[in-house]
Amino acid sequence: MKLFTVIFTLILLSGFQQAFAHSDHAHGPITEASALQLAKEATIQLTEKDAGLGFGKLPESWKAMSAASAKIHKKGSGYFIVSVANAAEAKTLYVLISSDGEVYDANFTGKFDGLE
Repeated sequence: MKLFTVIFTLILLSGFQQAFAHSDHAHGPITEASALQLAKEATIQLTEKDAGLGFGKLPESWKAMSAASAKIHKKGSGYFIVSVANAAEAKTLYVLISSDGEVYDANFTGKFDGLE
């Protein structure tokens, strides 16, 4: 069962990564400001499409984010976790982004398996 979970997660992440691919992506470390911007863009995309992350499409209110709604929640070795707050929903979405700018996952807990 554990192997199935790992395989399913890898398949899910590869599809999620394709959903957030962008042409202006430069390979190499991104800045915190870039991570914030990518998290906002990913959040908007999640209002338009269910990425299969277990919470469906986000409500339209997630599109009306203020400039201060996204913050670096955690910076680890090779990744950022960005929190995106939505006062209208009283929820915070956490977006996992690699240090080279790939959006890997999102959830409402801020906990991602396998991170240091």
